[in-house]
This record gives sequence, structure tokens and C-alpha cells, in this order.
Amino acid sequence: MAKHIPSVRIGVLVFPGCLKSGAMAPIDVFKVANTVAQLRPAKQRVHFEAFWISARKARVTNIDGVQFPTSRFDEATLQALVVPPIDHDAPPQLTGLLEQLTPERRALQAYAATGGLMTASCSSTCLLAHAGLLGGRRATTSWWLGAYFRQRFPEVELDAEQLIVHDRNIVSSGGVTSYFDLALWLVGHYGGDPLRQAVAKILVMDASRRSQAPYITSALIQSDGHAIIERARRWLNQRLDQPWAMAELAAYCNTSPRTLLRRFQDAIGMSPVRYTQQLRVERAKALLESTQLSLEDITQRCGYADVSTFSKVFKQWVQSTPRDHRLRFGLRR
Repeated sequence: MAKHIPSVRIGVLVFPGCLKSGAMAPIDVFKVANTVAQLRPAKQRVHFEAFWISARKARVTNIDGVQFPTSRFDEATLQALVVPPIDHDAPPQLTGLLEQLTPERRALQAYAATGGLMTASCSSTCLLAHAGLLGGRRATTSWWLGAYFRQRFPEVELDAEQLIVHDRNIVSSGGVTSYFDLALWLVGHYGGDPLRQAVAKILVMDASRRSQAPYITSALIQSDGHAIIERARRWLNQRLDQPWAMAELAAYCNTSPRTLLRRFQDAIGMSPVRYTQQLRVERAKALLESTQLSLEDITQRCGYADVSTFSKVFKQWVQSTPRDHRLRFGLRR
């Protein structure tokens, strides 16, 4: 490799109980990036040197029968560190698993002291928080871990609807396969956005998704909210493409419209109508960015009778929503 081509050393931390795909996939993304980078002008090239590392003495880490040859964790030689998700069945199980990762926690603390870039996806954000690295910072995790994370790590400013959150030298991402999004983020960070976009196209990935909202299934959210609210949210999420009436929703929730409105406002911070508009706007944005559907088709899938009506609602929602709330849903204007 020519000396003038910058090399980026990225360690992927492998540990007992990590998700195998979360350790393998980033390596593959960086290999694709290296192939694409070779097609670019010499001054725009970059080479990713990605490899598995371990915080333990064993040079081979066995995870469910798959062997990972690992290098020694040497924080001084890395420019970025990737922490794969922790394999688990339910949020409470993470508490015990985190306690078993003392070598990894200490290694992460040592690496953080160097100021190097660190990424965590899904449940591995819990490991960074457990290591005391996220106090007072913004972060995200899988939306279904939101309630567990907030209860366990109240010192972290969690935004579980964001797909990727970058706060200083730590980048976190949402649901399980968001490790692909994180790997693409690193490709763009070191190789530029054109390279990131090109790699995403080869991988058949949506390079512009920013929110987990379109993927949230309310029935699985670990929430301490009232059962009526969760029942209402589930009903609304399943009917984004359909008209509905408050009386109909209240009847489904076995309560009165007035009581439902009050409880929904207290729990969610907005009315059911406003909540539905928010989800419809996010669905429309996702369809505009990731499909070739016509505006008429998108309007119909978002539950509006005609394009002019939906365009008006979309514009009013963007203009009337505070900027920080818009950013949470990927709307910058």
C-alpha cells in the first residue's frame, strides 16, 4: 500500500457473550470500503485496518462455537474502537451479564482516557454506561431497552428514538443491526461522505436513516406508563394509514375520550392526534428517503385523503415543532 494513503486502525472488541454478527459485520463493511476506496483518486483514498481485539489473555475467543483470533488490546495503537452488542434475551438479564465483563470495563476505561473514538451499538451502550463513560452525555440504545437503560443509568441523557448519537468521542447507535450504520458512520468520518454513500449502495442499505421511530413496535416497549396509554399507542401505530375518531380510540381503551386525552397528555406530552401526526410525518420522511413511491402513494400510506392536505399538515408540523424535537426525528428545517 502506498505510503501517502492514510491507514485507519480500528479494533473490534470481542468478549464472552458478545453478539457474533456484531463482531463480524463491521469487519466486512470496512473490507467493502477498502475495495471502493481503491477506485477513487489517490488523494481521496483511505485504508481501513480492522481487526478483532480482546481484553483477556486468550488469543482466540470462542463464542458459541465460532473462533475469533484476537490481538492484544493496546489502546495506544487504535484510532477507533467498536464495541459489539451483548447477546441477551431480556433487558433484566443484562445486569448480570455486565457484572461478568470486568476486563472489558477496565479496558474501555483505559481506552477512553486516550480520547480515542469509541462506538457502541444496541446493548453495548449499557456496557459503556456501566464503565462510567457516559455520565452527563447523550447516547442512544435499542428502543426496546429504553426503560431499562433510564432506570439503570439515570445520569445518561438517553434519546432512544435516535438511530445514531455522537457526543464528543463516543458514538452510540440503536437496534441490533445498527452496527452496520455505525460502521458506515466510521467510513464517512475517516473517508468522507461520498465513500460512505457508495459503500451503503453496494450493501443495499439506506444511508440516510436517522431515527428508530419507524421500527418501533409499541407492544414490545418496556414502559412504566399506564396500560391504557400503551393500548392506545399500539392501536394508533397499527392504523397510521387509516382515519380514526377519538371516540373510537377511547372505546377500544375502555375509557372516556376526556379521560383518555388527559392521561395521554400526561404520559406522552401531546394529544393522540398530535402523536399520530408525528408518526405519520416520520413515516412519510422515511418513505421519501428510501423508496421511489409517488407522493400520492406516500400520502395514502400515511392516512391522508389527498396530497394538498398532507403537505399542509407536514409543513405545519415542522414549523410548529421545537427545533430540538424536530432533530430527534431527523427534520432539520
